[in-house]
Amino acid sequence: MRIFHFSTVAVFTLAPLAATAQGAPSLWDLLKPEYLVQRVVQTGIMALRTQIDLKYGAMAVDLRVGQVTLSDLTLWPTLDWDADGSCAIEFDRVTIRAAPLNRPDLMRLKAQAQGMNVASDCLPPDQRGMVAMIGLEDVRVPRLTIDMQYDIAQAEADLHAYTQIDGVAAVDITADLSYLWFRGHEDMEDPEPVVYLRHAAVTVENLGGYEAAKPLIPPPFVDPAQAPMVIEGMIGQILAGMNRAAAPTDAPDDTSKLNDAQVAFIDSIKTNLPLFLENPAKLVLETGWPTTDDVFVDFKTYESDPAQAFTDLQPRLTLAAAPARGTVPAALLQQAFDEAPAELDDDDLLRVGVALTSGIGAPRNIGAGAAILQRLAESGDDDAALELSAALEHRDPAASYRWALVAGEGNRIGAAARLDRLEGVLPFDQVLDIQTQVLGDVEHPLEALQSVALMRDEAIGRLSGIGRVRSYSVATLWALMGAAAGDSESRDILKQIDERARMADAAGQAAWAEIEAAAADLAMQAWLGQDLPARFGQN
Repeated sequence: MRIFHFSTVAVFTLAPLAATAQGAPSLWDLLKPEYLVQRVVQTGIMALRTQIDLKYGAMAVDLRVGQVTLSDLTLWPTLDWDADGSCAIEFDRVTIRAAPLNRPDLMRLKAQAQGMNVASDCLPPDQRGMVAMIGLEDVRVPRLTIDMQYDIAQAEADLHAYTQIDGVAAVDITADLSYLWFRGHEDMEDPEPVVYLRHAAVTVENLGGYEAAKPLIPPPFVDPAQAPMVIEGMIGQILAGMNRAAAPTDAPDDTSKLNDAQVAFIDSIKTNLPLFLENPAKLVLETGWPTTDDVFVDFKTYESDPAQAFTDLQPRLTLAAAPARGTVPAALLQQAFDEAPAELDDDDLLRVGVALTSGIGAPRNIGAGAAILQRLAESGDDDAALELSAALEHRDPAASYRWALVAGEGNRIGAAARLDRLEGVLPFDQVLDIQTQVLGDVEHPLEALQSVALMRDEAIGRLSGIGRVRSYSVATLWALMGAAAGDSESRDILKQIDERARMADAAGQAAWAEIEAAAADLAMQAWLGQDLPARFGQN
């Protein structure tokens, strides 16, 4: 029996090893996070099948970017008007994406579908006739996107939705929120949204829908000469009625009168609608203030005073959204590419450099944009240094760190945070080397030796990289003297740097040992040469 049991144990012990050697999954393979996530998603899909019939061809999970992709997905929804179950919605590809694992400061939910086809049987009977009138059978949607991103640190949010219907139109909705959260100090069970909006736009691009629907529209609405006045009268009446309905019944003045923002909105329609009718390409409804500003969106007030929404949001009908109107002119772009753009001032160069690195206002060209920004940054433009650092963060971390040090010295917001992120990527010895290169020959302020507070300020500034070039060696120099004078905050700064060095690899620790020794020697020279014990001690 012992032989039998031993043989049995040997078989079951060696079998996984043999299987692994032959390419079969090991126990670790079965516990891979990707497999676990896939099983969770599959469980959710099986639960969803209790509500709607569906099947898919394959599933792919990529945790690095927080993405799950389904291919060849088909849904058969249960609809009241589809008694024989003919409705089918097909997708070539559906992607659901959350924030990447290395971005704990970001919340994201993105759902994207490609190659969506909706059978005409899925549409209600009254809508089915309208679709047929413009020459469509099934509804083909090449791309559908819903994307919501929330930056936890800044409480900023970006919202984006897009859909395209072949032969009809493409609709794009964007909102840039400088602040988004909820205020619950009065009623935590029903908190109020707190929204500050930088910019919002709804863009409708004509892909043939206007031409198909034009014969069905009354002629005055599509005639460039008549449409502005017809629309003005119709919308003016609607807004006047809305104002009148919201006003108190005993108001002494004319409550239907339009405010300035409502008049400006109608004027924008009168100006741009004829241009669209002559060349039906694109219409944009967007907020009307500069995108560098933001506005508090007061939902509660708008319920009782809808005219205030026009005053705050300043809606405008245009032919191109603000980012498109900010496109860099071709002549300016060409001149910036010249080797010696003598006619361009620094503001124009910065505009071109940012456009090229961001891809907004000009086709993205990181190399060309970085070259322009570097030229400005080297001449002392801290804004260019910040933009250059942002453009290179994921392409050249070392160069990005260098320019973030420069931008930090210029006290630019975001530079210190980028330094912190990059120090988690770059080896410590490289961080120290770049700090030394950017710092150059530094002249230490002797006046800072007059008080512990001034020495502490020097150490803090060099540690943070805000208003000064971040330098762990210089921070250590000042913190050593402050700590020797009994300052607990200086001791804390030394502990922070010690911890950073302790976490470094062997090369980083060796580099730091030399730098720390040099800082300690210089601190001792100042300590004795200036007789700081007499100044700060009780002898």
